[in-house]
Amino acid sequence: MQQPTASVVSYVAEYHKATETTMGRYKKVIEITGHDEVAAKLLEGLIDAGTRYFSKVVEMEHRMASARFRLDGEELRELTETLDRSRRLAHESLISSLHVFNRYIVKEYGEELKEAGIEGGIFPKPEANRDRIAIADWAGELLTGIYENRHR
Repeated sequence: MQQPTASVVSYVAEYHKATETTMGRYKKVIEITGHDEVAAKLLEGLIDAGTRYFSKVVEMEHRMASARFRLDGEELRELTETLDRSRRLAHESLISSLHVFNRYIVKEYGEELKEAGIEGGIFPKPEANRDRIAIADWAGELLTGIYENRHR
C-alpha cells in the first residue's frame, strides 16, 4: 500500500488543527452567549447560512462535473451561470450572517470574549472579515467540526 505524500498529510493535519481552533472558538462563544435568545437565533442563522452555502458549493461542483460530458456551448454556459449565481447568493448570505452575529456578540459580550481569548468573536481572523475565501474556508472548518463532534 502506497503511503500518502508529505504534502497531503501536512494539509490534513493543518485542516484538522484549523477545525479544532474554529470549534474551540465556537464552544467558547456558546458558553458565553448561551443564555441569550438573540445570540442563539443569530448563531442558528449563521449555521444555516453556512450549511446552505456548503450545499450550493457541493451541488455546483457535482453538477458541473457531470454536465461537461452532457452539455455543450450555450447550455453549459447557462447552467454555469445559474449555479454560480445560486452559490454566490448563498455565500453573500453566509458573509452577512457572520458579520451580524459577530457584531452583536462583540457589542454585547466584548469583555467576556476578551477574557476568553476570542476578542474578535467567532471568526478567528477579524482582519480578514471581508475575505470571501477566508470566510468560506472558516465555514467549512466549522461545519466539519460540528459534524465530527456530533453525538453518535
